[in-house]
Amino acid sequence: MQENSMSTMTAAKDTTPDMTDFLTEELSRDFADRNDKPSAASNVLSGPPLIMDEPVPRLPRRIEGGFTGLGHDLDRHGRDCRNAVRLMEQLRPLLETAEAERVRLSQALTRILPEIEEHGRGLATMIESARKGDVSGDLAGKFTKSAAKLDELESLAEAMNVNLMAVRSAWEQYARAAIQAQRLRDGLKGH
Repeated sequence: MQENSMSTMTAAKDTTPDMTDFLTEELSRDFADRNDKPSAASNVLSGPPLIMDEPVPRLPRRIEGGFTGLGHDLDRHGRDCRNAVRLMEQLRPLLETAEAERVRLSQALTRILPEIEEHGRGLATMIESARKGDVSGDLAGKFTKSAAKLDELESLAEAMNVNLMAVRSAWEQYARAAIQAQRLRDGLKGH
């Protein structure tokens, strides 16, 4: 009885196609069926239609590093992309803060310049009156007020210089991060 079942299994094995041949035929048939049916993806791909006499293109026979290497490469690329996004997110508030400070300092300069000009004109008028012999004005007080406004302007100019360097530094860092992110994006598009 046992010999009879063994011979039946051997006969069944001889009549069934080899598993490799079966998979190859099924994949080829599936691929050919997809090429025969128009699909939305066929509108995207351009090129001449496949002729049935031509051999069906095969998937790559070798994946560098195997599935593990592929996984490591994708992980590394994903980390690089996430790090680029995080860096840009960290640099953006610095840039926005420096730019907001620049706007504030520019507004302060716009406010103080007319005051300085007004004090300068008043001082010049009082000096001219003193030359003509009219010393009734408070010339010393006018000098003190003009000096105070010029000190304010000097402090503002120093703050604007510091801010200019901060804006420049923030922009350069942000631009470098953006260029790095663009390279990563181009690398994705290239593959």
